[in-house]
Amino acid sequence: MSQRRPRILLYSHDTFGLGHLRRTLAIAERVAGDRPQASQLLITGSMVAGAFRLPPQLDLIKLPALSKKTSGQYKARALPLSLPQTIHWREQMILQAVQAFEPDLVLVDKTPAGVEGELLPAIRYLKSWCPHVRLVLGMRDIEDASAATRAEWDANGTRYLHEEIYDRILLYGQREIFDPIVEYGMSDAVAAKVDVCGYLGREISARPAADVRRELNAGDRPLIVVTAGGGGDGFELLKAFMDSRALSQTIQQAHCLVVTGPLMSRGKRGLLQQASHVEHLTMLEFTPDLLSYLAAADLIVSMAGYNTVCEALTLGSRLLLVPRMRPRSEQQIRAERLAAIGLARVLTPEQLTPERLAHEIDTSLNAPRAAVTLDLDGLARVSRALGAILADGRSSPKQGEPAEPAAARNGQLGATLAKATADMRAPQKENQR
Repeated sequence: MSQRRPRILLYSHDTFGLGHLRRTLAIAERVAGDRPQASQLLITGSMVAGAFRLPPQLDLIKLPALSKKTSGQYKARALPLSLPQTIHWREQMILQAVQAFEPDLVLVDKTPAGVEGELLPAIRYLKSWCPHVRLVLGMRDIEDASAATRAEWDANGTRYLHEEIYDRILLYGQREIFDPIVEYGMSDAVAAKVDVCGYLGREISARPAADVRRELNAGDRPLIVVTAGGGGDGFELLKAFMDSRALSQTIQQAHCLVVTGPLMSRGKRGLLQQASHVEHLTMLEFTPDLLSYLAAADLIVSMAGYNTVCEALTLGSRLLLVPRMRPRSEQQIRAERLAAIGLARVLTPEQLTPERLAHEIDTSLNAPRAAVTLDLDGLARVSRALGAILADGRSSPKQGEPAEPAAARNGQLGATLAKATADMRAPQKENQR
């Protein structure tokens, strides 16, 4: 590798929710602190990427946004384009970014081929002409149920990408909580690439709790924060909470902050706002400073998304989880594993009624804070791992001297990646959330 400043390209597809973006930005922030000389470029499809504070030496490229139909298939979120047209445009933007930025390392969040295989042209380019570039996959603690994930990986070429394309896989979790190597049948060769980093606990840079309480006019009342992540599928939880207030003196005596999320439809947000004009309740659509509100809370009620859970556990907060159970069971598994070791209480969507939610909030708010902790040093380990991978990278070809095409050394590469592209775009393919 040359003596130029290291260049790291980050990919976060973000078709639904904010989790991939928030996780990637947390990693970029830590890398920027540990390696201020590194330049970082984030490629994301998130509609709200520009609302977050970006770390130094990081810029971003916003891809045309995707959303999901009720059938689970993707579509262009706002533009009058077909899905193939949108994906082709995104592919070209990603490929051009790779060619112009010339990264030394690419970190891909969760989806090894990208949405609908949109990373594969860039991967083909890098493997053919820039074999010194390190490809690293970031894997959250849980993908989905074992059988569903095995079937999906077998069908869409993911196992080949793990085996032959990615140099390292960073696991953002603990095998003692959930072991993807065993659960998903990862080969010995792939298991040898896995670095177990622990959960991505957050560095606490929140505003003082007294300032947050003063802003909310909460006084000395208990503070309950209810959040539905991006909000795209959080209406039922928030509606049940609004209805539960009339059933619980504990909730009525608390100050409640409800964060709907920027991806909730206007109609559903309007229904919640109609019921929000009561004392001791504040409603926000979105805040990039959610951590400050969580840090001030006496109880957090949320879905079981990876980032909110990591933030709550970092803070040692009381936690009541209502996990999403479809189209993936990842949140349900995470919530159940955490409940089993005493780190959260769980209410499934099937159990979600205003009465049951009020009871669970009463119980949770009066329970002692959990004494058990997870390994939450993941950000530091991820940053160290990326630094080690960069340092271990092979030397770049001399200027004006193209690399030997990897496809010439491995005839399977082009054909396999082309097949993976077709498989990813088959109508029956699984959801990539």
